[in-house]
Amino acid sequence: FMIRSILKCAGHDTGLIGTVCNMIGEEKRHSEHTTPESHEIYGLLEEMAEKSFDSCVMEVSSQGLKLDRVYGLRFDCGCFTNLYEDHIAPNEHPDMEDYFNCKMKIFDSSKTAVINSDCERSEDAVAYASERCPVYTFGLTDKSDCYAKNIRKERRNGVTGTVFDLVSPWYEGEIFVALPGKFNVYNALCAICVAGILKIDIDPVREALSTVFVPGRVQSVRNDLDISIIVDYAHNAASLENVVTTLKEYTEGRVITVFGCGGNRSRTRRFEMGEVSGNLSDYTVITSDNPRKEEPMDIIADIVTGIEKTKGLYEIVPDRTEAILRAIEKAKPGDTVLIAGKGHEDYQIFADRTIHFDDCEVASRMASKVLKERK
Repeated sequence: FMIRSILKCAGHDTGLIGTVCNMIGEEKRHSEHTTPESHEIYGLLEEMAEKSFDSCVMEVSSQGLKLDRVYGLRFDCGCFTNLYEDHIAPNEHPDMEDYFNCKMKIFDSSKTAVINSDCERSEDAVAYASERCPVYTFGLTDKSDCYAKNIRKERRNGVTGTVFDLVSPWYEGEIFVALPGKFNVYNALCAICVAGILKIDIDPVREALSTVFVPGRVQSVRNDLDISIIVDYAHNAASLENVVTTLKEYTEGRVITVFGCGGNRSRTRRFEMGEVSGNLSDYTVITSDNPRKEEPMDIIADIVTGIEKTKGLYEIVPDRTEAILRAIEKAKPGDTVLIAGKGHEDYQIFADRTIHFDDCEVASRMASKVLKERK
């Protein structure tokens, strides 16, 4: 979304293919997979070409690379943002080596590589990519080509965001990102590298980053309870740790976290997320995510195993709507309620059915209910 926003501000008609949605102009299409099947990708690109679009930003997953869904495409920029133990499972990647090797395939078809030099295996990634194309790195130290320093929190025009001083081969100076957290500084640096490589001026870069909005990513839900309600896609231990740590920096009171874990996915993720929330959140409400073909209580039991390793306070509310309501009821003025795991998703998958479920909609409705009950 940051790269798309920059391209749009620079006057480029830009499409988007990714986890949150697929977009042709302002028209949103539902996204089944982060990286669709090959025929779907080519269909979307054909529509963009017919409408004279000159750019497309595509989120290419490790699974998409493993299954050759982007075979035959040539990317102006291929970006490597991070490497977490998130997709190690029988139906995803057998181990971290396979996961890393699949991610590296993006550079086989990229004209230029952009790599996070602060993430695990970054040196290996640079070594692999540099044999195939020019490489630019980004990070939080001067060992990177593009880096941020003097990072600080700031609120502008009612938006809580982050300011940093940028040093890069293309631009220098102060940058405001309309999203909180160090992880969004990394995202912004990656987008800035792409903009520099594409020879985009600094003004559209600044404009785009100061107004950027990403559905389901640290998304605020308006309410009149004097609390913050945040919906975020954090669905593994690393991303949950990032968002809870960030929200604690911006919160006067407590951080109350609501989350579950997906069924038929890595069990390790459940233990780890439970432990992270127990260590960092002031209170946790454990609930269901997308249980798929697993029993919801079996998934919850795994999360409890993780949280029991900590001294964290928690309760179990299997119904996600009731869990969100419970968290909002517990929140006092100055507290933050984090609803994690589903983010932009507007559905919940059970063994026998898929229902409409949007965390933002439910949170807004539950906040209104609590407000009405308190009057």
